[in-house]
Amino acid sequence: MARFVKTAIIVAFLAFVTFGIIVGFIDRLTSSIFELPERTYSIVVGQDGSANVTETVTYKLKKPFRYVSWAVDFQRPTKISDFSYQILEGPSLQGGAFYETKNDNSIDLRLVFSKSMNEYIQVPDQGLIIKVAFSYRLEDLLIEGQDFTQLFVKYIGTGTTVSTKSLKVRVAFPERFPKPIVYHHPWGLQVKGQAITSNIYEYEFRNIPKDCFVEGRFVFPNLLNTGTQYMMKSINLSQIKDIERSYSIRTLLITVGSIAYLLFVVAIPIFLYRKFGREQSIQYDSLYEREIPYNDPPEVVNAIVKKICSQPDDDAIAASLLNCVKTGDIELIENDVREVIGMKIIRISQQNKDLLEAFKIFEKDGIVDFKTLKKLLKNQNNAQRFLKMVDRWRSDVHKKVNEKGYLITTGNTLAKFFGFIFGILIPIFIIVGLSSATTAGYEIVFRYSMMLMGISIVIGLIVVLMKKTVFSRWNSEGLLYYLRWKNFEKFITDFSALSTYPPQSVVLWDDYIVYATALGVAKEVINNLKKLYPQPPSSPVASSVYHSPVLVAELSSFRNIASSTVSASSSGGSHSGGSHVGGGSGGSRVGAG
Repeated sequence: MARFVKTAIIVAFLAFVTFGIIVGFIDRLTSSIFELPERTYSIVVGQDGSANVTETVTYKLKKPFRYVSWAVDFQRPTKISDFSYQILEGPSLQGGAFYETKNDNSIDLRLVFSKSMNEYIQVPDQGLIIKVAFSYRLEDLLIEGQDFTQLFVKYIGTGTTVSTKSLKVRVAFPERFPKPIVYHHPWGLQVKGQAITSNIYEYEFRNIPKDCFVEGRFVFPNLLNTGTQYMMKSINLSQIKDIERSYSIRTLLITVGSIAYLLFVVAIPIFLYRKFGREQSIQYDSLYEREIPYNDPPEVVNAIVKKICSQPDDDAIAASLLNCVKTGDIELIENDVREVIGMKIIRISQQNKDLLEAFKIFEKDGIVDFKTLKKLLKNQNNAQRFLKMVDRWRSDVHKKVNEKGYLITTGNTLAKFFGFIFGILIPIFIIVGLSSATTAGYEIVFRYSMMLMGISIVIGLIVVLMKKTVFSRWNSEGLLYYLRWKNFEKFITDFSALSTYPPQSVVLWDDYIVYATALGVAKEVINNLKKLYPQPPSSPVASSVYHSPVLVAELSSFRNIASSTVSASSSGGSHSGGSHVGGGSGGSRVGAG
């Protein structure tokens, strides 16, 4: 018990320190090409609901680059016109300006400074500054409700991959407009300066995280008939105030609630370990397993050993497909340089029927092309069909694993339930808001509560990711099964042991790679294969991964692509523009490459 508590405290402390370092230096770690030392946003609103906007972006390039980009989108009925740009500082524009999109609702501009996309502009050690001004006119930007008119606009939008050090905002209204009620989102923004002169409002925001919007809502009670065509007559001023009030209360609860969770999340796993943990001992003292310990298929091994009697993961999909290559059920298709680009399903066995049929529906001329498959899985319907069949296969494997009854999981079930619900899910629910459909507006408050709430999430993740043997008890047969496979994993990943006792036949490398994939150590084993054999083996699996070392990762990626497509569609299904937090119009995003 003392060892468990000591280990848990050390892991939690290290996780906390690491977490703090990541939070403190996240911008530095992720801004690989450029930084954004300053951005400005100036908008002059007209009496008719239109506005003239000028944005400046100061890019600090840190590595060789070809272009910088800027993009903005507005929802109808707001329209963009009279767009122009001006390079205020930086090298000459040798490649020209290219528009990915340019219409009355969206602009996506790339300014190419290199002569071609195959050449790069070199950057001095101190960096290279490029400053660009973007100007445009907006029609029907003001939003008119039942008893108010509002300007609800993003100064910057999501989609920028680096933090913004300084954002200076200037908003000017006509003299006849009354004094507005002003809100800014997200809650917790660092406001360095604020100045109000007549109907001109100036702000400076600091240290805006990457992929975070900043928006302002200026609400004018009883101001109507401005001439704007952007109408939201279903919303009144009281509802706007309720939305803002509810938002403020939720953010406060996130901050306060994070303190209460910390001790709770730390204490309960310790109690569960004392109550349900402690493994029995068996007579087994082998250092390595040099042969395949059991004849179970790789997806079963993945589910028992890697996932500790849970559903098989993406490595199991790759391992099962490679096993089909080994048995001749699948033939891999290579290009001229022997890179695997697809596969041909020769026959479908009952064991992997759902898995292979999930891929077979994307065949063209008898071949599943991987590049084409990735594109097809970005379609919502295709992704759902694929996931339905793959998940059915995963459930069947899980059922077979449960039938073996290797693990007594009462303690683990309670610990994982607690870790997921109380350590992860509830803190996340607090952050996103129990009654909110999106996470918009909670980016900054999440960062502010990370030092406390983040520890709770880390502890929850530690509990969830701990081996099931920590809180559960294997029966004697299951413990032997697990230990033998783990010793086999140690053997195939230990180059010195593998070179001392190489497989008797090169064909056995196919088995090694299949089960290494199932155990999640394929990369290490493929590296060992290359060290032992300067020339590629002739067996189908070993030969394929030798020439295409990314094959395993590619075979493991398809379910994730499909899941991302379904998740993205679900999160983007509702529309809240003009009223809810995060619904401000526009918001530019910038980049470099």
